[in-house]
Amino acid sequence: MVGIHLGLNTGTGLASPLTAAKAMSEPSQTVTGPFIVRAPFYDTSGGDCILQTPDGARFVVHRVILSLASPIWNDMFSLPQASESPSITRPVIPVEEDPATMEALLTMLYPLPSPRISSYDQAAKLVQACDKYFIDVSRLDTVLHKVLRTTAALEADPLGVYALAWRLGMDDEARTASRYTHRLDLNDPKVKSDLIRRSGSVNALLALWDLRLRRENALDDLAKSGLINSDAGPSCISHRSYQSHSCWDINGFLSFKSSARLALQQPYPVCHDLKQFFGVNVLLPSNSCGGCQQAAEGKHNTAVRSVTSALDNYPQTITRHVRWPGFPFAPKHASLT
Repeated sequence: MVGIHLGLNTGTGLASPLTAAKAMSEPSQTVTGPFIVRAPFYDTSGGDCILQTPDGARFVVHRVILSLASPIWNDMFSLPQASESPSITRPVIPVEEDPATMEALLTMLYPLPSPRISSYDQAAKLVQACDKYFIDVSRLDTVLHKVLRTTAALEADPLGVYALAWRLGMDDEARTASRYTHRLDLNDPKVKSDLIRRSGSVNALLALWDLRLRRENALDDLAKSGLINSDAGPSCISHRSYQSHSCWDINGFLSFKSSARLALQQPYPVCHDLKQFFGVNVLLPSNSCGGCQQAAEGKHNTAVRSVTSALDNYPQTITRHVRWPGFPFAPKHASLT
């Protein structure tokens, strides 16, 4: 199967057997560029071949290490090669990865300290390289631990971070990333297929569906908590005999829930006032009595505290145990199940 991948030059980032054989027979060239190749991959190392990126950066590596790490490279080095000139000491193999990605990949494969990944884009490229060369992605656990927790990564690609964390069995990171997926349409076929492809498991999708179901079931209680004490009456002692006035223009309970759904799309929703959270308008008592005004404010603060308490218990992340109706199995993935 691997030999088939090598024989097809269809964007895998590797040359075809003929191209690879030709490239490996070409003499080394001195290439200068902005990227500085560091030890142990520079020219004076004891490697026996060179990986050259499109911009000319050259990494001197050891075939045996690459062969042990990747069946793709193992098959490439097993191909019959053209006769090499005695002056050629290190065959050159063209690769499509940029220098930073290739350096991180090689550093991960060698017995060296883990590479430092500073951005989610770089992490995504490293994962793509591992997939392309059939390298076990479990090696990335400690490498990507910090970058998958950054707000920048979670906001830029919440589905990608969640899928990758699920795939690597990174429980805490997967739960945190699930907070940022609330805006995604899980019924969109593109979203579903993309999540399954990137996570490697339909169970990652089932876990998010389970979260959506729990959130919807809890929405009624959350909305009701905002309605408690939303009536202005009775107001002050002097006006308790007067007809009560509604403090809030709710426009129906369904509209109330719809506004709450929008507020709950935030990864960490908070309620500072009912107008901000539920979209309702304040209708203060019609009289100018200071006591009535104070009573209305007290009602509002009580309702906000009630909503805040409900938010503390509102479902925001995936759970460890997912039992989805209609499926004869529970999702199985690392310790997320």
